[in-house]
Amino acid sequence: MPQRYFIVGITAVAALWLYIDRVCFSTLADPAQVDLGITDEQKDFMLGAFFFTYGLFQIPMGSLADRFGTRLVLAVSITAWSLVTAATGFVNGFIALLGVRLLLGITESAAYPAAAGLVKNWARPTERGRFSSFVALGGRLGGATAPKLTAWLAIALAGLTLITTTGTNPSGVNWRGVFLIYGLCGLIVAGLFWILVRDHPPLEANTVRSRPAPMGPRQFLRQLGVLARDRNMWLSGSAQFGVNVGWAFVVTLLPSYLNKVHNVPLEKRGDMQSLVLYTGCSGMILGGFVTDALRKRLGPRMGRSIPIGTTLIGCAAAMFLIPQFSTPWPVIAALGVMAFLVDFHNPSIWSFAQDVGGRRVGAALGWGNMWGNFGASVSPYILGAFSRRFGWDATFTLCGFVFALAAVCGFLLDATKPVEPEPPVTA
Repeated sequence: MPQRYFIVGITAVAALWLYIDRVCFSTLADPAQVDLGITDEQKDFMLGAFFFTYGLFQIPMGSLADRFGTRLVLAVSITAWSLVTAATGFVNGFIALLGVRLLLGITESAAYPAAAGLVKNWARPTERGRFSSFVALGGRLGGATAPKLTAWLAIALAGLTLITTTGTNPSGVNWRGVFLIYGLCGLIVAGLFWILVRDHPPLEANTVRSRPAPMGPRQFLRQLGVLARDRNMWLSGSAQFGVNVGWAFVVTLLPSYLNKVHNVPLEKRGDMQSLVLYTGCSGMILGGFVTDALRKRLGPRMGRSIPIGTTLIGCAAAMFLIPQFSTPWPVIAALGVMAFLVDFHNPSIWSFAQDVGGRRVGAALGWGNMWGNFGASVSPYILGAFSRRFGWDATFTLCGFVFALAAVCGFLLDATKPVEPEPPVTA
């Protein structure tokens, strides 16, 4: 097996654990809310807090990966977010829980910008779409596994005391123990990643590359200026912002929606949420091959923009359809279609950033990811408040309009126009 496939596989495992630690909280949000005495508004704010810092630190962390190498930055990132995950089990109030959610966003923010740089180092240009899809698929599989695994683990740990705190447990759910176990497993993943992964293929070990110089405040602001003046970056960021406003509902508010609107028990909520996310995973596999094939046939501009815009139109249609349903399973089916199409478009977004990023590919991917996660950060707060005022049918319709606007931005992307020219590589 070519070594580059092995490297991509290990990176996909790291992405899997990234999403397990990220998504598990939404499954446990209701029992944690009961035990910690948190209001609905505080819970919505807390669910979005992770995505705010995760988005805010995308460009700085992507720049660190460009400068110091993906292996070091990713290994440190996995270690840090695993420690924060374990610490979540020890919180005793809203402020402490908000703090660890903000820290989790910071520590996970390096993952995908660094992974994009790693894929670029190991993949040929015509492989970037499917290699990116496999890494992103690892994350989606982790996100799909997290709800069901988390619900099962919380039930299995009932009655066991893994963490001693001064708080009470009226919910009867051992959510603290789940976070502790996930954090310890993440430390093992960090160690394996450091041992097995290298930044570049062995044949390129002695190649001299032009890496970005160490960045002080002035250089960092210059890089931000380069990105901020680029039309492609704004279109990409706007598209991802809109996508995540709608998609983040699945990993934030869906369990609470099923609980409050349809009275679905905890274990069934986990099954339904996992089903939506597993449905999306198949789109991730297919999307990478399609965008690479379209790039060969139609060229880089249409090969990247067509799958992005078309799939987001489909997402809008799925969300517009949901208000017609009165039972949970048709809603889950429509959300599954939406998740499939979102994951189908993701490899095109990654490949687009690699096509136009030049030597700043980590920062370029980080720019789009930053705006996307700003969308995810406001999603639970806006959608939660909107649903309380206008009802869930109006909320799903709002998501449909946002997806439609994101589709327009996707159609306008042009992968033939790099943000910054690629420097020459000399032996």
